Order: sequence, then C-alpha cells, then structure tokens
Amino acid sequence: MHALQVLEFGSVLERLGRHCETSLGLELSQALKPSFVSEDVWILLERTQEAYDCVTKAAPPPLASIKDLRQAATKAKRGAILGGVELFDIGAGLNTMRLLRAFLAVRSDEIPRLWSFGKQLPESRRTEDALMAALEPNGDVRDAASVQLASLRQRKNAAAHRLMDRIQAYISGKTRDLLSDPIYTVRDGRFVLPVKAENRGKIKGIVHDSSATGQTIYLEPEDVLQLGNAHREIEAAEQAEIQRILASLSGRVGAVADDFVGGVEASAAIDLALAKARYGLDYRGSIPERLQSPYLEMEGGRHPLLNLETVVPLDIQVGQGSGVLITGPNTGGKTVAIKTVGLTVLMLQSGLLAPARHARYGPFTQVWADIGDEQSLNQSLSTFSGHIKNISEALRSLKPGALVLLDEVGAGTDPAEGAALAKAILLALHQGGASILASTHYGELKAFAYETEGFTNAAMEFDGKSLQPTYKLRLGAPGASQALRIAERYGIPTKVIHDAREALSTQHQDLALMMERLEQGQKLARQAQSEADRRLAELRRQEEAIAKKLEEADVIRRTAHRKAQEAVQETLRELRLEATEVFEEVKANPGKASDARKRLAEIQGRGRVLSEEYEPPELPGIARENIRKGMTVRAAGYSQTGIVLEEPKDGLALVQMGILKATLPVTQLKPIASSTRAARSNVKITLQKAMSASTEIHLRHQRYEEAERELERFVDDAILAGLASIRIVHGKGEGILRKMTQELLRRHPDVASYRDADANEGGHGVTVAVFK
Repeated sequence: MHALQVLEFGSVLERLGRHCETSLGLELSQALKPSFVSEDVWILLERTQEAYDCVTKAAPPPLASIKDLRQAATKAKRGAILGGVELFDIGAGLNTMRLLRAFLAVRSDEIPRLWSFGKQLPESRRTEDALMAALEPNGDVRDAASVQLASLRQRKNAAAHRLMDRIQAYISGKTRDLLSDPIYTVRDGRFVLPVKAENRGKIKGIVHDSSATGQTIYLEPEDVLQLGNAHREIEAAEQAEIQRILASLSGRVGAVADDFVGGVEASAAIDLALAKARYGLDYRGSIPERLQSPYLEMEGGRHPLLNLETVVPLDIQVGQGSGVLITGPNTGGKTVAIKTVGLTVLMLQSGLLAPARHARYGPFTQVWADIGDEQSLNQSLSTFSGHIKNISEALRSLKPGALVLLDEVGAGTDPAEGAALAKAILLALHQGGASILASTHYGELKAFAYETEGFTNAAMEFDGKSLQPTYKLRLGAPGASQALRIAERYGIPTKVIHDAREALSTQHQDLALMMERLEQGQKLARQAQSEADRRLAELRRQEEAIAKKLEEADVIRRTAHRKAQEAVQETLRELRLEATEVFEEVKANPGKASDARKRLAEIQGRGRVLSEEYEPPELPGIARENIRKGMTVRAAGYSQTGIVLEEPKDGLALVQMGILKATLPVTQLKPIASSTRAARSNVKITLQKAMSASTEIHLRHQRYEEAERELERFVDDAILAGLASIRIVHGKGEGILRKMTQELLRRHPDVASYRDADANEGGHGVTVAVFK
C-alpha cells in the first residue's frame, strides 16, 4: 500500500514495537496493518482503550518471560524430550500467563475486549509448579526434582571426595619423590600422576601417556582407577535420572501443549494492546469520539514522529464528500499538515490512539496518498509521471468514504495544464465520494475551492513582519505564496524582486494584495476573539472566586453556630451540676433552704441571660419573598421567634409568637433555622427542669397505676435535668411496686443500670438507677 510508505507508517510501527514485551507481540506489531472495516476498527480502538485504562490505573504483570516456545510445546506433545532451559522457560511463561489472567479477571466486566483474550490464558498450576520446582533458570535439574537424584548426587559427591583424597595421598605422601612434579592431571577423563620414567613399576597402575622426552609417564594408579570407575558409574546413573525427570516434565508440558500455545498467542494480542496504550501515552494520544460516517476532526493534532515539544498543534476537519485545499508559502507546513492527517487516520484504523488533544472520528474506507518530493520526511524522490500513476490508481479503485491526500496537486508540469488537470482530478475524486486534503500554489485552484460546493480553502499562516511561517493552519480563506517576499528575505537583489513584481499582471497583483489584506484582517479578528475569550475566562474565574468566598463565609457561619450550640450545652451542663449540688446540700441540711433558693435564683438568672443571648442564625439562600407556611421566622421589633401559620398573601403573613398572633409584612420577617428555635426552647425547658429536679421519689402507699405514671414522669424529668442517678423508694411490702419499678427501668433506653440499695440505704425497699 503506497500510502503506508509515503506517510511513514513503518516508523510508527517501529516505535510501537519498542513498547512490546514479548517476541510474538513484537512480531504482531511490525505486521500491523490498518483495517478498513468499520466494526473491526472500533473493536481495535475499544481494546486499546481498555488497555489504556489498565496501564493508567494499575500495573499489569511484566510479560517478558512469555517466550514463543510454541514449537517446543508441540514437540513435547508428540513425545519429544525438551531441554532444561526450554522447560524452565515454559514454566515461567505459564506462571506469567496465570498472573496476567488473574489481573484481567478482576477487571473482566470493565474490559470485555481484553478479557476475550484473557480467558484463553491457561491456568496449569500443577505443571507450572512442577517445572519451577525441578529446574534452575539455566536449565539445570535441581536436587529436589526427585529423591533418587538427590541420593545419587550425594553419592557422587562422596565418591569424588574419596577419589580426590586418594590422589592427594599420592601427591603429598611417601610416593611424592617418585613423581616428577607434586601435581595430578587429567588424560582422556582419567586422573593421572606424572611419574618419573625410572620409577615405572613402583606404583601399580595403567600408563595413559608419556612426555615428549620420555622422562615422565602419566600413570593412573590402580586404586584411583577403581575409585574413578565408581564415580563414573554414579555419574551415569545421575544422567539417566536427569533424563527420566526431563522426560517426565516434557510429558507434563505435552499434556497442556494446546493450552500453552493458545496462551502464548493470546498473550501476544494482549501485549500488543498494552503496547498501543503505552505508546499512546508517549505521544499524549487520546481516544476519539465515535462517529458513524467517514470523518476526522482534530484539535491540537501533532505529527507523532516529530518533536512533541516544538511541533505546532493542528486543528482541522476533513469529512466524506468534502475537500480542503491548503495554500500558503513554501516551508509553511502544508506537507506536514497533510501527513499528520493521513498518519492519524492510519493509526486510528490500526487501533492506535489519535495523536491529538481531542478527536472526533468515523473510519474511512481507503487511504490514498500522493506526497510531493521536496518536503518528503524521508527524502524520497518522485516524478510527475509517478504522481499521475498514483492518482490514476486511486481514481480507478476509489470507494465512497475514501481519504485522498494530494501534495502539490498538478505540480511538475506546465502551470496552465497542471491547474486544469488538478481541477479535473479534484472534481472526479469529489464526485466519487472521497474526502480530499490537498495543497497547491495555483491561484486558479484557490478560486476553484471558493466557487465549488463541497470545497474549502485553508491557509498556512505567515508572519508578515518576521517573514517567517507560523505553521498554523487557518480554515476558511486561501493564503498567499509569499514567494517574492521570501526570496527578498533570503538575499535576492531588490532590483530582481522589483522586476518580478512588475512582470506580474495587474490582476495577479490585485489578487495577491487582496489575499494579504484578507489574511491580516483574519489575524486581527482572531486576536480580538482571543482577547474576548480571555476576558470572558477572567470574568468566570472572578465569579467562581466570589462563589467560593460566599461558600467559605457560609461554612464559617455554620461552624460558629455549631460552636455556639456546643458552648450553650456546656454551660447548661455546668448549671445542672450546680443545681444538683444545691439540692444535695438542702437534703443534707434542710436549714439552708433560704440560701439554696438564692443560689437557684442566681442560676436561673444566668440561664435566662444565656437563653436571651443565644440568637438563631438567618437561614442561607431563602429570601423574604420565599417565606412559606410552617417556616420559623424572626420579626423585626420582636424578641421572640414565631411560626408562619398561613401562606403569605398580599405581602402579609400571620405569625404565632408564643401566645401572640400577629399579621406582619413579609419584609419584616427573617427565616431562621427551626432547629435553633427548638434548641433555644430546649435551653429554657432544660433550665426549668434543672431548677426543679429531685434525685429521689417516694412511691409507698400508692396504687400500681398511679405509681407507674409518677415514676415514668420522674425518670424523664431526671434525664432532662441531666442527673447522673436517682433513688426510688417503693417499700418492701409484697414487692409489687419493686417489681414494677425495676421492670420499667429495665425497658428504659436511657438507664445504664439499676440495683437494690445497700442495707444501710433502705435495702430491698429502695432501688438506685444510674443513667447513661
């Protein structure tokens, strides 16, 4: 496919491959081709989106240990014995596939596309454990692989020690003088001693070699020979046991070979999806908004092969049956813009993220590209004939919904003929239902795009002051080529530039001047719009800041109110405790009743002041005109709060304040929190109870029903007054009142415990209750 080459899709795949962890995943990435079946494209993108969610929210297990050992597993299935390294790598792969399956299973409802591959990952725990327990990473069989192997290796080590001890005895013992050197060496796998030739026969054994001079013979002593033979016999048995173990492990692998092969292939597909997600993170890609018809709209698009920090973002829209004709100066970025669009479409249709801040996209049916040579990113060369050949193929095979990219359409031949041919090509492609993105320098094509329905002019922006391109694409108006101004900037003599301008027709000069002024006007309009957007954003920030301040003030008000309530409750507790102390003193010494009354009056006065100072807050967010029936309000000029009895009518509301009813204007009413009014009432009630509370009640000689009512009221008053405990004198008698008393206390939710009084306090005739 020619478009894949000229748009450098291979370079994208190369970068994608760097993010693959498995060899088969890398293989799949390099063979990746865009799909032109809409449903398949969306499946690929949904799979990538799921992978993106996985890598950004959690860390998938590393997949590097999943190696492509499909052939080895298949051979094991046919009865072959695999090597230790292959078997260990298969075990490691099974382990990683099991962990990957578990990772995906937890998220299976959120990632159905990936889970369709995750379900194919094997869970062969027994085989995995057997392989990992029996083998070292280098393929050596562990001693723990079998009892027989462990025993043989112990015997082999013991035999080796005996052999070496015997050789050392020859080297360092009484036979040392018979040797030419006090060392031993190995000949053909045998341990031999360098014996002087004249001492031949003094040590019994087999001569395996002699020195070049014949003065030294290399002799294996007879007892060393026997020990060596014993050692080799054990070694042979060890190797036989190792082969038996490898055969057994290979049989296990063969039994799960099909699952392993399927798991490797599923792992590769998952690896490719994760690699797409990681690569997308590299170039800051995004998941596109889904559309039905072929269309691409990019905001902040970037060519993924260029430096993301320096490339100028591209905003563009290309849709089915429409054409965009880009004009502007050379080196202005027209070719890069075209390639960015083409490469973005190829990437999306391969399941890669859009290299853009935001994208709206519907899959195309084909991608055709004919890119000029002078701006080619890979410096490839092309001729006019080559261009025509590419365009001819596109016209012959064109499908509705195709994307056609033409750089410098009609260039490379006579301008008049080239412009005419370009118009005819653009019309044919448009009539064939293609989406067209083309660049040109021909003035005739600018007029063609302006006059022809379905086509739009676009221009690469040019800074007239610095005579430098800005590389920003502006839709809606053509751009001037700026050839003479650029030539002047690069040192062409002024006279030459003047003569060139004189040679231009008046019509051409007027058109160039008009386009230049139009471009300047558009730039000023964009600047004005940008300033308006900036001011609007600033206004919104100020509104948000004000709203935040109001919210903070409301929080402060509520916090202050809560703290005030807590302070009131704390003061009430202190008053209750003080009143309780007064009562206890009066009980202990009735003669001090007069002093007690004074102290109680003082306590009541402090409570009244507290009640009057506690002001309920105004309810936030309720205006006076929104006052409704049932609301708690404060009326201007009245110290007492009230309840609105009826819906306000004609600006008046009927308000109940204590025993007083009054019809008042709603403008004089302020809504307040009803809970705070109740809290204020509770302050008064609690104070009254605290003033009059007693810690003891006498029920003797009362009827059952009367005593029960009195006791219930007494317990409630005591709890409201904040008393810690009470005494209930019911007498002994037949025990009826005692039983009623203790049953009532048992059921009461605020009673922590109860007991009979001590013998010196009344015994079974008195019950003591303690509150929570």
